[in-house]
Amino acid sequence: MPTPVFRQVSLLPGVWPSPGLLDALRPLSESPPLHLTQWPSPDSETGESFVRTDALLAGWKDHLDAGHLSQLPALRYVGLRATSTDRVDLDHARRQGIAVSPIYGYGDIGTVEFVIERLLAHARHGGETPGELAGRRLGLIGYGPVARRVSTVAAALGMRVLFHTPTPRTTAEGEARWAPLAEVLGSADCLSFHSPAYRHVVTLQDLRLIPGDAFVVVTTLGLPMAESDLHTWQSGRAGRVALDSCAAHAAGDAVRKVPGIDVHDLYAARTTESMKRAETQLVENLMAALHA
Repeated sequence: MPTPVFRQVSLLPGVWPSPGLLDALRPLSESPPLHLTQWPSPDSETGESFVRTDALLAGWKDHLDAGHLSQLPALRYVGLRATSTDRVDLDHARRQGIAVSPIYGYGDIGTVEFVIERLLAHARHGGETPGELAGRRLGLIGYGPVARRVSTVAAALGMRVLFHTPTPRTTAEGEARWAPLAEVLGSADCLSFHSPAYRHVVTLQDLRLIPGDAFVVVTTLGLPMAESDLHTWQSGRAGRVALDSCAAHAAGDAVRKVPGIDVHDLYAARTTESMKRAETQLVENLMAALHA
């Protein structure tokens, strides 16, 4: 029995494929994999090939609304080089029988290391003399896999860790403790946001609870607060805010120019190792879809 393949595997710009990924995809696509730099127009030469796509790979920056998905009548699979599915019209995909598969955990280690690196840099270089993290209070907004790892490392360095999620959680003795949002924000020497993608989880009123000299790290997909609230809040305080490229990618110049906001031109989750893990999961998910 012949090995099943897709008719046309296509890759959108947000996939950032390595040569190794393209090599791995060739046996899974009847036509050579189509690596796009933008969404092609239907009447272009590329568009004629693209319309045959039955397997589409996309990243977290690629918008797959009903209008885009409808242009691919043969489409039956979307593989995401991302954990979030917020930019895919899942209702449309479900109605059309299109399977959607994200990947998980590939960038957790890189994000944890970025957060800890920023906390250490702040402690060592944020004052007149070098300081230590031991004894400082760390607040975590969100408590998924990344936040839990940050908590473990921070506790090992002697930090006292509180976290907030919308639903109270019970943790084992010695682990981070759940607390109401006002307590987590108001007691923090340092804060790190690990809330859901593209969701505003704090208001200006909440932000004003944060001590004026507290250090804040944001690595979420999109800001976890309105741009205007961040601008207003940060403009009136001395503490600093560190954003990676995921958090800052849609932020306007007005936010980037606020004193005390440091935008790091890198994706916390994007490391040599995480790219390999991401591409491995992409191929594994694609092969699973072929045999489903």
